[in-house]
Amino acid sequence: MKTLILFLWPMLLMAQTQFQKGTTAFDNQNYKQAIIYFLDRLVEEPSDKMARDHLGHSYAKLGNWEKSAEVYKTLVDDYPKDAEYNFRYGGALGLVSKKANPFKAMSLLGDVKFHLKKAILLDPKHIESRWVLLQIYLEIPGILGGSQDTSREYASQLKSISLVDGALAYGYIERDQENFDKAESFYKEAVELGQSETTYKELVELYKRSKQTTKRFEALEKGATKLNSLPLASDYAELAITLNKNKRKALVILEALNLDESNSKDKKT
Repeated sequence: MKTLILFLWPMLLMAQTQFQKGTTAFDNQNYKQAIIYFLDRLVEEPSDKMARDHLGHSYAKLGNWEKSAEVYKTLVDDYPKDAEYNFRYGGALGLVSKKANPFKAMSLLGDVKFHLKKAILLDPKHIESRWVLLQIYLEIPGILGGSQDTSREYASQLKSISLVDGALAYGYIERDQENFDKAESFYKEAVELGQSETTYKELVELYKRSKQTTKRFEALEKGATKLNSLPLASDYAELAITLNKNKRKALVILEALNLDESNSKDKKT
């Protein structure tokens, strides 16, 4: 028995090392390298659940939705009652269908809906699946089953789970329908409730689409300063330069946040 353990130990160590290298590469956003490590791990152990999960996620990060769907299908087949795997498979298929020709898209749509709805059945509070379904029913033509009423139903469900997501969802629908005043009301509500980069970005996107440049500028300034958000500050500085307005203030905010992030990284290392 001792001899067997000694024989297997290098193989176990190598497998563990490949997976660890993959997760490190993934955490560093080096997704192409992560894929190589996870594939190496799966050569040794094709059924490795976590390696497959990370592999599918790595493909998704690179926008390779077909490969991501292939990987997550194996996980759904092996773990049919896992809500997250059903969501990731359905979501990946949905993005494959968006780039496919109309005939292939139609053939995939049933599986997309099935797995997203199954994720909700398995996890009644699954927010992401409801978001994807809301977008699908809003985007596809009525002849293929699209329905604004169904999208609103998912928005209502999101609101019952999370007030912020509910406000964002209703804002998303109204923005899509170009009901910009209604959308603004919902997005402002989301900002007040959430005070997050996401809520400010959605409000800013509304102002961009509705060509309300002054409000867009003010929302970026408020979000950048209130949240100390580098992404919002970067957009604020870019717009300030374009408009030739408050350039000095915008660049001061951006420089301060860049310095804070640099110091934070130095502390971690």
